[in-house]
Amino acid sequence: MAIDLSPDSELDATRPTVLVVDDDEDLADTCRYWLEDDDYQVETAYGGEEALEAVDEGVDLVLLDRRMPRLSGDETLGRLRDEGFDCPVAMMTAVAPDTDIVDMPFDEYLVKPVDREEVIAAADELLARSNYSGDVREYFALEATESALSSREREELRDEDELVDLQAQLAEAYEANEEAIATRERQLERLTHVNRVIRRVSRAIVDCDTRDAVEASVCEAVVRTDPYRAAWVAEYTDRSRGVRARQAAGVETEAVDVAPDGALPESVAEAVSTGEMQVVTDFADDHPTAPFDGVDADPTALVTPLAYREKTYGALVVYTANDHTVSDRELGVFAELGERIGNAVNAVEQRKLLLADTVAELEFRIADRADPLVHVGAGTGGELSLRGIASTDESGLTCFVTLEGGDGDEALELAAGLDAVDSVRLVADGEEALLELSVTEAVIETLSSVGATVAEFQVQDGEGTVVARAAPDADLKAIAAAVRSAYDDVDLLSKREVERSVQSTETFRQDLTDRLTERQRGALETAYSAGYYEWPRDSTAEEVADAMDIAAPTLHEHLRAGERKLLESFLDETV
Repeated sequence: MAIDLSPDSELDATRPTVLVVDDDEDLADTCRYWLEDDDYQVETAYGGEEALEAVDEGVDLVLLDRRMPRLSGDETLGRLRDEGFDCPVAMMTAVAPDTDIVDMPFDEYLVKPVDREEVIAAADELLARSNYSGDVREYFALEATESALSSREREELRDEDELVDLQAQLAEAYEANEEAIATRERQLERLTHVNRVIRRVSRAIVDCDTRDAVEASVCEAVVRTDPYRAAWVAEYTDRSRGVRARQAAGVETEAVDVAPDGALPESVAEAVSTGEMQVVTDFADDHPTAPFDGVDADPTALVTPLAYREKTYGALVVYTANDHTVSDRELGVFAELGERIGNAVNAVEQRKLLLADTVAELEFRIADRADPLVHVGAGTGGELSLRGIASTDESGLTCFVTLEGGDGDEALELAAGLDAVDSVRLVADGEEALLELSVTEAVIETLSSVGATVAEFQVQDGEGTVVARAAPDADLKAIAAAVRSAYDDVDLLSKREVERSVQSTETFRQDLTDRLTERQRGALETAYSAGYYEWPRDSTAEEVADAMDIAAPTLHEHLRAGERKLLESFLDETV
């Protein structure tokens, strides 16, 4: 049975930062190596004073030695809490625990010698616990203290009564928060492994520069974490109506290629084709011919779409252990990871487009006034041209357009009345007006969402002409279909492959030299050499102007003109 799930949680994809504090530099560096290998960011401090200088709000966890010269771990812990740092702290020390630790505000107590698994497990658990409410987190801290003291014989403790009091306090805290604590104890292991998935997948994505590398690294990162047994990236093929495996870990890609002959896992196809996450608890029963080599006989399958905006690149299919119950938090994480992976795939595809020697060009005619640029151009009767695009966030794009032969104020009013326009500003008015529009629904946004870039967009006589570019191996049929499905009055005028005009460095320099006047070039070179473009500036505009024996306003005029021409040369080359 497949269950549709909507992603409704946010994912903090940053790698947690751990501060390791120990005067034993070899041990501190070893812990750093262990934690970094498990995808933590790590800072080290070889003493209490150094730790207090290094700690800030970006530190998520502190591993703190107790016995250090000058400023002990106990004193360092007290100072951290006094200064308002409430991140989890694990004491990691050779000092045997005694009742003097009862009132110390730490969250875990590790007795040296420690090994890699102890350090990683403590870090994972403390980070998971840091999201708990104050009362529940305090209970787990009390439990850690009680556990540390109970590891010793009672007669060895300085004050056995303090342990008795602590155990009574612990029982009282449990009784007051029994339901929440029981729930958190059940969730703790799940939260720990989910956090590992977050870090490992996020880390894997950063280091990749091709789509295949992204997908292979994601699969490897997932199966490194229990309880996930295998992972593969599925791609739905429109032509054969089947699913094929692009990359896999824990199972061979050949084993998970599924032909469209009735053996097709419908949940996989549905997730890939619709972009809706699926959880299949009886995968083997519904799909007896599906491959399970190397995994449990009847796993639960998480099928997560890999999507960027409106484009779906496929799905991540993960097999779990057959005794694993998928948590809501886990579902939210995988849903968000699907978007993150889709974003990464889109980024490498865009990079490939920028570096390609040839590109595919699609030219569209669009007269549908549902597009805001067509609406504004047609409504004013002027000639509208797209000057540039800037990404804002996941919900839209900012466009800069020029309008010739139309009234700028009228264009401003027309754009402001459209639901597809979040905001609009008349940057400059005159014979050629310049407008800035933040759009959420537009042809350029649709094209961007399916991996194409807009090279030209002009509106004349009430009709728009759009030239879009994509990588030579892009699915041009899907790009055209996306535009047609979003707008009614659209025609694909042409489809062609063209060579990119790539300038050499020398050609770029010559082009720029031809554009600049001697004064503009001199102003740029003098300002650059004098450190005017550093921050903070090494020289003021007045000092640069004095060096050139010109007035400051004249310098600014030369610099502005030169900077504009430099940007024109650069942007003309990158379009």
